[in-house]
Amino acid sequence: MDAILGNKNMVLLMSLTIFVTLQMMVGVVSGGFFENTKITLTNKLPQPVSMHCKDAITDDGPQILVPGEGHRFKFFKAPFIKYIWSCTFQWNGKVHEYDIYDSRRDNCFEYDCYWLIAENGPCQIVHSLNDSPVCFSWN
Repeated sequence: MDAILGNKNMVLLMSLTIFVTLQMMVGVVSGGFFENTKITLTNKLPQPVSMHCKDAITDDGPQILVPGEGHRFKFFKAPFIKYIWSCTFQWNGKVHEYDIYDSRRDNCFEYDCYWLIAENGPCQIVHSLNDSPVCFSWN
């Protein structure tokens, strides 16, 4: 009889452990442990721009943006892992590169990063600076 009760208690304890673990995982994913970061790039040039962004694992694929058009991609960012999304931009036969997202550098407003693609380099819209773009040089 003790063996049967012991087995029932063990099954109950394991079930409770699994339930609590799943609840914690749902809370962690929806509560911000793995953040859904969104990158939006807008072509501010007077001609179309060919663009290609990727990180070490994921490739967003080639895109062509006409003047004024934007493109958005997103990814889930886990803590303690370094993320770098590098993009190449091409127009008028010239190729330019920039690390459009670097988890050590970027702290986007509510996990939304907004970039304008300009002649001299990409410009990030930083919400904490009254939406004034901060421009950088191409790599």
